[in-house]
Amino acid sequence: MKADAANRNIGFISCLLIFWVAAGMAGGSASAQKTASPKEPTADASKVEVRNNAASLLKGLLGEEKEVSKILIIKHPSPKVEEVIKAISKMAGDGEVELETMAKGDKTLNLRAVELPPGETATRAAISKTKEHEMIFSSGETFEIDLLLSQTDALDYGSHLAKIAAENATSAEQEKQFHSLDVSLNALYKRVVAEIRALPAK
Repeated sequence: MKADAANRNIGFISCLLIFWVAAGMAGGSASAQKTASPKEPTADASKVEVRNNAASLLKGLLGEEKEVSKILIIKHPSPKVEEVIKAISKMAGDGEVELETMAKGDKTLNLRAVELPPGETATRAAISKTKEHEMIFSSGETFEIDLLLSQTDALDYGSHLAKIAAENATSAEQEKQFHSLDVSLNALYKRVVAEIRALPAK
């Protein structure tokens, strides 16, 4: 009888040990799940933020650049300079439409995420106003140089914005579209540089 009771106790203790081990393993697994870093889309969210900021700045730039040919109404540069300015305006207008189309197809693409500090915004406005004043009151080769130099700054900046947006795109197709804008802007930048170099030296 004592042997049977001892065997029953051993069996009971063994069951408890098995239960505790199993519970411990489950608890450890649950604890590991709690302490393990959840796979939050922080990297993706960061990429989207960078893409949206670059794309928003690019849209603003293209919106300004599409209007650059309007200066030809009151100013009359050489035919070659006039041709490249018209090409810039057309490309910028087409690029702006392309960005808007991309945003319609991707609800995460926010083209209003400029997020510039007020000091930067005010400085950019001041620079733009100064350049506009200089070009209006200049003429001849001085006007052409001022105009073309302003375009090298804008096109180079736009090209890099498109490049950053492409590097942070959320799909291969979107990356291709941003890359295409980068290539177009960079090609125009090189064209403008070539026009500057072709101007007669004073």
